[in-house]
Amino acid sequence: MKKILLTLLVCTLTVGAYAQSNQKQQDESYYKGIESYQDLHLTADQIAKIKKLKREVGPKFAAIDRDRSLTGYEKGQKKRELAQKHRQEIENVLNQDQISLWEKKYGKYTSLDDIKDKISDNFDEREDALEVEYETEKSNIEKNSYLDKSEKKAQKRALKEKYKEEKKKLKNEKEKAKKIV
Repeated sequence: MKKILLTLLVCTLTVGAYAQSNQKQQDESYYKGIESYQDLHLTADQIAKIKKLKREVGPKFAAIDRDRSLTGYEKGQKKRELAQKHRQEIENVLNQDQISLWEKKYGKYTSLDDIKDKISDNFDEREDALEVEYETEKSNIEKNSYLDKSEKKAQKRALKEKYKEEKKKLKNEKEKAKKIV
């Protein structure tokens, strides 16, 4: 009995260790960026500059995420602007041949991307408005002194279900609209 338990424990630990090491390898390959592509033939100076740009832009994206004064729409706008600026800075480091190879890998930014962004922005605005409406109605229920505790709870639960349903419907509409374009 002890041998069986010991064997099971060893097998479990082995599988767990293998899964962790495999996940680490996947993470490392996922986070490799433009500086790791051999076909671009980047110089050591170019690699250093690109890595520096990437180190600088990461905290900027994080700061936008942490800024609670911005709506989802405004965060998206700022992130998009920052990403475009970052891409332009990287392109300034590369020569023309490298830029064309890079565009083959990642695709070139087109006006079609602008249309998709506007569609996304429109849905983000609608989602923000829905959230404000939900918070307002929830607050009104909580302030209503004519309702007892159980009635307030039931109304808030119904309101939350309605909000979740409408939000899900908006997300589905957004995905359909993006696929069309």
